[in-house]
Amino acid sequence: MGMLALKRLMSTQRRQTRAPGCDADRCSSSEAKRKKEVGSDDVSPGAKRLRSSGLHLPEDIWCHIHSLMPLRDAARTACVSRAFSQSWRYHPNLTFNKCMLGSNSDGHVTDFIRTIDHVLKKHSGTNIKTLTLELDDFKNSWRRRLNSLLQIAMRPGIEEISLSFGFFAKAAYTFPCWLLSDRIRNSIRCLKLHRCVFGPTVKLGPFRSLAMLRFFKVRITGYKLGCLLTNSPALEWLELNSCDELDSLKIPCQLQRLSYLSVYFCLRLYMIEIKAPKLRVFDLDAEKVIKLSFGVSVELKQLYISSPDLVSCAHLEFLSNVPDLEGLKLKSCCQVISSVMLPIKLLHLKEINLSLTEEGDYDYFSLACLLDSCPSLRKIFLNVSHTCVGHQTFMEDPSHPRQMPGQQHGNLKSVTIFGFCYAKSLVELTCYIIENAATSLESLTLDIHGTRVVSVSGAILRPMYDGKLVEAPRTLLAIRTYIQRRIPSTVKLNVLEPCGTCSSSVGH
Repeated sequence: MGMLALKRLMSTQRRQTRAPGCDADRCSSSEAKRKKEVGSDDVSPGAKRLRSSGLHLPEDIWCHIHSLMPLRDAARTACVSRAFSQSWRYHPNLTFNKCMLGSNSDGHVTDFIRTIDHVLKKHSGTNIKTLTLELDDFKNSWRRRLNSLLQIAMRPGIEEISLSFGFFAKAAYTFPCWLLSDRIRNSIRCLKLHRCVFGPTVKLGPFRSLAMLRFFKVRITGYKLGCLLTNSPALEWLELNSCDELDSLKIPCQLQRLSYLSVYFCLRLYMIEIKAPKLRVFDLDAEKVIKLSFGVSVELKQLYISSPDLVSCAHLEFLSNVPDLEGLKLKSCCQVISSVMLPIKLLHLKEINLSLTEEGDYDYFSLACLLDSCPSLRKIFLNVSHTCVGHQTFMEDPSHPRQMPGQQHGNLKSVTIFGFCYAKSLVELTCYIIENAATSLESLTLDIHGTRVVSVSGAILRPMYDGKLVEAPRTLLAIRTYIQRRIPSTVKLNVLEPCGTCSSSVGH
């Protein structure tokens, strides 16, 4: 698109310069008169080159136009006209990957690095704003050369640095923290590191502008990360993914602007302490129990936790310090999620998402106590995508569904149960929700299929596994017998049954 726009602009400029004879003569005479008045010595070589090409634009405007193109297109424009041979050298966004320079795999990484070196030496080195470098491989023998490349590109005024290494890298690259001078630390706004080591050997000064920090498979200890965070008062976004040497995470109160925090699969992490007062979203996906604590003034709005044992996760007592929650998502493979009790009423909670990922004898009805702690709920999503094995059913116990006095949910609009089955406790929970939200509920969706994958193009059905498919007729019978007759006329019931392909395969 950049090259096409440039060609159109050049064509327009040439048409303008090819005016009818009298206009051309008038333009030529006025131009000659202007040159005589100003003097030819006052005209810069760059301006001369641009006028000789028939394009009457200042060189700084051409530099700006080229800065809006990808680096590869900007370099190609140097072949269009001599006037452009220098402007690409001021391109502010340097991106080096195999999409831009061709494949860097199959033993050609050294050629890739040589190409980067050539481009950087041709570049003016001024006005660099972003640097993105992606290498499929890395060897210790390349360390010095790569450090030299970064030293050329990392100049004062740079705002974003992104450095990534592939899965098959033969060694771990240590990010050269010694390049982070005072002037660079003052300008950098975003630092993204992928598969490398971040371990400054000397104490770094403050990063006054750093707003985003994203570490994926970065080797860094809790102490060194803590020092970095303490010196980043402007930080707004923090992502930590698979940083296996990270043992503890302390978010200090100095991070007054931090609004988003995500921590995924940091295997050694055992403790997270959050004191950032403006944190709005916290997303945690852990493979073991992690101790969580929040400062008393944290303004958290969205909380997502996936843990093998939510009850052991400090019994969710940390929620006492985040009473302003509006969205809560809990995912666990532990059976005891159904006995979770919130320590306080979350008066502002509008959406709750509960996911149980393993087979077990869950008492779904006990989730009513958890829902009653959230009187302002508008949307409930419950994922129980497994079979009824181990659950008591109405066929085994035909007694009436259990009932209990509960919180009236006058704001509840939508309820979705994904992977619905005919377990008695799940039917009881559904009836409980209907009775306590009868005046406000608009939609109840019971998804029996339980294997829908949501994509950009919509919901995609995957084949049901045999256990779920065999249960489908009994589940439909339970819905008709115990649920459908309780639904008010104002509530739309959506029962998502097995698709035709699944149903036809059950008899084979």
